[in-house]
Amino acid sequence: MEKTGELIKKLRFLKETVLLRQGDSGSQVYFIHAGYVLIQKVDYCGNLAIIDLYGPGSWFGPGLTGQDVDIQATAKSGSELEVTSIQHLNAMMERQSQTHDGLLQQLATRESQLQQRLFLHITAPLPVRLANLLAQLFNYRGQPCGHGHQLDIKLTQSELAAMAGGSRQTVSQKLKQWKSDGVIDYTRQYICLLDQTALNSLAENQIYAPVSAS
Repeated sequence: MEKTGELIKKLRFLKETVLLRQGDSGSQVYFIHAGYVLIQKVDYCGNLAIIDLYGPGSWFGPGLTGQDVDIQATAKSGSELEVTSIQHLNAMMERQSQTHDGLLQQLATRESQLQQRLFLHITAPLPVRLANLLAQLFNYRGQPCGHGHQLDIKLTQSELAAMAGGSRQTVSQKLKQWKSDGVIDYTRQYICLLDQTALNSLAENQIYAPVSAS
């Protein structure tokens, strides 16, 4: 995003910080320069469920919909964002067609990803959902790995389990197996990609190959 006076404010978070809560109103729009933002929603039991993870280059905020916030957005530690108003974003898009086209493409891709995850959540067992979720996250959210591997994402195993709709124990067992197979690695805060071809192949094979229910 270009900087024009006080119309754009830069934000840097040294610790995990809630940016938006369900029910908030406003016209602000956020852009992620570095780091990640967890997208969560309060379920019927009053617990926060993780529904997505936005990475660098992502736009979000109530200004894009013109409605009250229906999610909670939490910036992870180390994230760098910019925030502006929808009015300023509209002015930018009038001057810069690439901003307009990029935003439309991003929103279309996000919708397609959510549709795929919803389909798998309804029809597929946990190992299938997990493999495809990881492949999707690395393909669209992965960043150069600080641990010497191909890519990484700043996501704990508990957060990944919540996104995949599985228990922490079951997801950890599957990650341990894939680590042993040389597909991924992980630390407390990161999941690292060792072999993207192997992960994509695993995800594709698990979609079409017969699988037993988890």
